[in-house]
Amino acid sequence: MNNKDKALNHSSKVLSKFVSMQSDQELIIEFQQSAHKEAAFTQLLKRHQQKVFYQIKRMVTEPADADDIAQQVWIKVWNKLDGFKMESEFATWLFRVAYNETLNFLQKQKKQSSQNLSADNLDYENAASAADGPKSAQIQIALEQAIQQLPEKQRFVFMLRYFEEYNYEKIASITGTTVGGAKANFHQAIKKMEEILKRD
Repeated sequence: MNNKDKALNHSSKVLSKFVSMQSDQELIIEFQQSAHKEAAFTQLLKRHQQKVFYQIKRMVTEPADADDIAQQVWIKVWNKLDGFKMESEFATWLFRVAYNETLNFLQKQKKQSSQNLSADNLDYENAASAADGPKSAQIQIALEQAIQQLPEKQRFVFMLRYFEEYNYEKIASITGTTVGGAKANFHQAIKKMEEILKRD
């Protein structure tokens, strides 16, 4: 490697390190200015893709479906990021995109066939790692089964509150409802899950 190649390689590493240290807002500005679109977007993707995937997976249960939806989410983010005005946090906006894409998928799925909620069809891989604190596998499986039986909106609100520990203001912003509506959905979800768990 000649001196020119070494210098270019060093510059690339410095740029990569600098990009990784930037906040979401700084990365979005970098993306919108078009100078380093791909580098900025890649860093946002690396930073948030795991949370987005697990949030989707808790809604659809099948990893292959979650992968497809997540891909659509990031395509939509790429297409819309130039118009993002940073009136809310990027993570809040991102979860809203993921929420809408997941609901669209579930609505299409309902039209095609009724959803089978039997335990045999549920995938609980990685479920235990997503919950707060140590829980037995049996309790975790029962919890995941109960979550899957909730209506979509209640399910999503519950997961944002329980797994992500988001406040009601942020949940309301993501789901497009009021703070009171978010609270009501969460408490209804808790009540339904208690009924399901007692029944089982």
